[in-house]
Amino acid sequence: MIRVLLVDDQKMVRETLKISLEPETDIEIVGTANNGIAAIEQVEALQPDIVIMNMEMPGLDGASATKQITNRFAETKVLIHTSYDSDEYITKSLAMGAKGYLLKNLKTEDLAGAIRNIHKGYTQIAPGLLEKLLLCTDSGIVISKLKNSVYSQDKVIDVKQEQVNPKPQKAISSLQVASRQQQEEIAKLRQSIDGNQQELPKIKRNLANNNRYLGLISLLCLISLPLLGLYIYRLYHKTNNIQLSVIPTERVGLYGEFSLNGIAQRVAKSYAQDPVLRDISTVYVAQEDDAIILTGTIPNETLLRRMENMAMQVVGVEKVYSSQVAIKSELTNNVLGSGK
Repeated sequence: MIRVLLVDDQKMVRETLKISLEPETDIEIVGTANNGIAAIEQVEALQPDIVIMNMEMPGLDGASATKQITNRFAETKVLIHTSYDSDEYITKSLAMGAKGYLLKNLKTEDLAGAIRNIHKGYTQIAPGLLEKLLLCTDSGIVISKLKNSVYSQDKVIDVKQEQVNPKPQKAISSLQVASRQQQEEIAKLRQSIDGNQQELPKIKRNLANNNRYLGLISLLCLISLPLLGLYIYRLYHKTNNIQLSVIPTERVGLYGEFSLNGIAQRVAKSYAQDPVLRDISTVYVAQEDDAIILTGTIPNETLLRRMENMAMQVVGVEKVYSSQVAIKSELTNNVLGSGK
């Protein structure tokens, strides 16, 4: 049984690889890791035979993790599994000790076959990538882990110095490096565009929902404005069109139904504090704007004048209307108690 550890910073990739390799009876997925540091810890704990390693990962990338794993754990082999096909990544991975370099568009059966070959001791390179390595060596860069040797660019130039002019070689090398960087930038831009295209339908749906909500809110406002205007209109007429009928004193004042500014309450309070007028319960106080309206009956005109004068002394009272008060002298005995 070949024990395999999956290392990729994308959970979906890890799960896809795990599901695709589960039917292979001779391959067992013993664990997963989301970055290079976690991969090293898992290798130390699980001792897998093969590590399928992604290149671009946060924290510690695949090449650096490969170097530490191959140096510390001789029995564990690393297979690079990535989306990047640049010759710089290929040579770097092989230099760090990887036994294979495959692309993520590889079929499942091919990946399983590569795992078996690496477990047997072979080196696996994705189709078309070997040509990149050979082209790179022509420019003067030789990094070959296939022969367990690493040659620097300076040494190769020294060997070929008599046959090749080093200045053109350096120019070609610089152009190739620039080309690789451009290809990597283009790949990143394509990934960004693909991500934006995936997010675009969500943004459109959110905008449509927001427009729908705004339409509903606008409709509610249009419906509520006439209702609010009608309510204000009715409230205005209710507070200003005072019915000049008998209004009990408990219904006037700051919190009374007919109160506009509280002057009726203050007038009624002054009557209650007056020793002559406090026992008169047949005259009622109401108000309209800054005017006091007296209604009801009273024993004599002298008491009525007293009520008018006291009302005019209350702050805020500009006028007193007493035409609704009837003079009934037969009430004198009951109100003033003169008959007793």
